[in-house]
Amino acid sequence: MIRHIVLFKLKEFSSEDERKDVLEKVLINFRSLIGEIPHIRFYKVEQDIVQGLNSYDVIIDSNFDSIKDLKAYQDHPAHHYAVEQNKQWCEQKVVIDYQLND
Repeated sequence: MIRHIVLFKLKEFSSEDERKDVLEKVLINFRSLIGEIPHIRFYKVEQDIVQGLNSYDVIIDSNFDSIKDLKAYQDHPAHHYAVEQNKQWCEQKVVIDYQLND
């Protein structure tokens, strides 16, 4: 099993209301992939609750049966669309993929 974790940091926005609106769009954008891409075994999209200086705003925590399935997820048109939408709202992204040991 492969674990795929992505962290996003939002851009600066002119108001807290705008930031909250964009955060909701990011969450909806990636949560829409649940059920859309068959290779996903586990998929959770959440927001940071601490909002500390070093915090990122959104996490995608997901599992795939194999590297091949992870690649199929990344190549899926729905994923490409979500990533393209997200580029307008996020300034940084961190990704890690690793093998889960049973």
